[in-house]
Amino acid sequence: MTTSLTPPVVSVVMANYRGAAHLASAMASVLAQTERRLELILSDDASDDDSLTIARRIAATDDRVRVIAAPQNAGPAATRNRALDAAQGDWIAIVDSDDLIHPDRLVRLIAAADAAGADLVADDLVYFGAVPQGRTLLQPLDLSAPMILGAAPYLRSNDPGASLPPYGYLKPVIRRATLAGLRYDAGLRIGEDHDLVLRLLIVGARFLLLPDPLYAYRRHAGSISHRLSVATVEAMLHAHRALPPMPDPEAQAAAASVDRQLRRALRYEHLVADIKARRLRGVLPRLVDPAMLSRLLESLRDRRSRKAEPPLDGVALPDPLPRMPLPGKAWDQPPAPFAARIAAMAAQGGGLPSGAPSWAAWLFDATGGTMGDGAAR
Repeated sequence: MTTSLTPPVVSVVMANYRGAAHLASAMASVLAQTERRLELILSDDASDDDSLTIARRIAATDDRVRVIAAPQNAGPAATRNRALDAAQGDWIAIVDSDDLIHPDRLVRLIAAADAAGADLVADDLVYFGAVPQGRTLLQPLDLSAPMILGAAPYLRSNDPGASLPPYGYLKPVIRRATLAGLRYDAGLRIGEDHDLVLRLLIVGARFLLLPDPLYAYRRHAGSISHRLSVATVEAMLHAHRALPPMPDPEAQAAAASVDRQLRRALRYEHLVADIKARRLRGVLPRLVDPAMLSRLLESLRDRRSRKAEPPLDGVALPDPLPRMPLPGKAWDQPPAPFAARIAAMAAQGGGLPSGAPSWAAWLFDATGGTMGDGAAR
């Protein structure tokens, strides 16, 4: 049995609901961290599958694991809040119960944040799973060196016309002292991560963004991230309008733009609800709005394109692949395109070049590949 080393440097918060299929792998990736001074708080949201059995079995072999079982389902925000209330580490790390993290992820992110005097730190997400992706979250930035992410660009990333990555999907590591008593908005079932981080940035927290592709982010049919409705958008609009005052004019302008986007999204969700319920008296007036009609057609086109999404072509990876630098230092070249290609190749049954660096070997295995004998680990 593995025993805890107290006090923990980092508390890993893992919310779970019906995640039995991938939960053991996600927990194992946390417990395999080279930063051993951690606690893993598995907060279960009244799952009706084998999640609690799996979590408690792992907890029986490693007392760094703490399992919190909710009596009834309350949503991801309330589930994470229970874990935050129990956390004892100097840092709080958010990891989803179906994702995987590199063994050095926590030690690297915390070292980089300490060196930069940052209050939050996050790395790149590499998409994998049942939905073919072949991309990473931060790939549009072409990032090779760390950068500080402020409130204004974080806000603008919610605007589809801004051509920015959706920063709200990042899985940050946060100083517990900076978080203090702030908690997730339990009224949000979508966008609760974005809201919490934004509130920290508005009051002056420093957010360090790293190009390191050390978080494997699983996409699958069970994800709730994109299932919007009238109720979820109303909650997002309410939370947005309850944000603290923003003294920065750039952030104020970004907030006004997001407010317009959310109001437009709410009108669209009302349209979708009326169409599903066959309420023609509600549908016809809304279709007069060109923006609503355009968005409806765009949604239909997007749905068809996802169904028909072809696999990425088999372009070979360059050899050698870039080596991972010291924590918080710049890469020789942006790693995102290489990470995206590695995940795509793993899904398609390809292979890595001989002597691939350890980060690439880990990513290939994590996203579904089988390593050959020649790859470094």
